[in-house]
Order: sequence, then C-alpha cells, then structure tokens
Amino acid sequence: MERKSGFDEFFRAFFNPVCLFIGRVLKCSDDVSDMAQEVFMRLYERWEEFKTTDNAKAFLYVSARNLCMDQLKRQKAAENYLDYSRQQDEAEESFLGEVIREETYRILYAAIDKLPWQTRQIVLMCMDGDSNNEVAEKLGISVNTVKTLKKNGYATLRQLLANEYVIFLFFLLEQL
Repeated sequence: MERKSGFDEFFRAFFNPVCLFIGRVLKCSDDVSDMAQEVFMRLYERWEEFKTTDNAKAFLYVSARNLCMDQLKRQKAAENYLDYSRQQDEAEESFLGEVIREETYRILYAAIDKLPWQTRQIVLMCMDGDSNNEVAEKLGISVNTVKTLKKNGYATLRQLLANEYVIFLFFLLEQL
C-alpha cells in the first residue's frame, strides 16, 4: 500500500510538469497527456527500483525525452514520406503532361505534313507567330493568298484532326 501512495503523490507532483516538458519538446499539445501517462506507466512498472525521488525524477524525464525523440522521429519519417509522395505525384503529373504534349505535337505535325507545301509553310509560319503580312512578304505572295490558304489549311486540319479532339482538349486544359 505504501508503494501506491508514494507513487500517487509523485504522480500528482510531476504529471503537469512532465506534460509541459513534452509539450515544449514536441511544440504541440496533441497527445501530450497520453504520452505523459505512458511515461508514468513505465515509471510505475519500475517504481520499486528507485531508492530516491531524484532517481525517479531522472528516470521520468529521461523517459519523457526518449518518448519525445521517438515521436519526433516518427513525425519526421511521416513528413519525409509525404514529401517523397508529393514529389512522386508531381513527377508523374509532369511526365504525363509531357507525354500528352509530345503526342499532341506529333499528331498535329503529322496532320500538317499532309497539307500542300505552300499551305503547310503558311500554317507553320503562323504557328511561329508570324503575321499574315510577314508570311506574305517572306513567301513573296499576296496577303489575300495567305489568308485564303491559311483558312483552307485550318479547315483541312479540322477534318484531319476530327478524331483527335480529346487529345487536344487534354493538352489545352493542361496549359491553363
């Protein structure tokens, strides 16, 4: 009976300080009470081994520190895993985006290659950002010819790419 009463008194005297210690080490208040109880359970299991209160206090705080260090290691491992998982997700997303982009360009340029030579040149130059006037000047043709061939080229591309709209939709959504 004396064993229990001595422990009860020790528990009442040191429970709150151990909770504060754990809270400061972990920089949070989650599960502090549960962790303090676990430390006191360890102490209670070995209570008979301690000859003085100072020995019990030393064991108590060393146990609390060790429990905190274990918790911090688990938290760090969890954070590392989440970071790794996020990086993997981002890499996968980037990879898939790049595959979609390259496949889109492949399909688009394969369709452009089916256009007549001059129409193909006009479409490619316009895709590079050249204006109708610049294209006309570079190819030595009239602006109206550029407009007509560009209009016809885009109409032909729409027909050639009719079955590929889903891929272009993914590509455009990725660009947003």
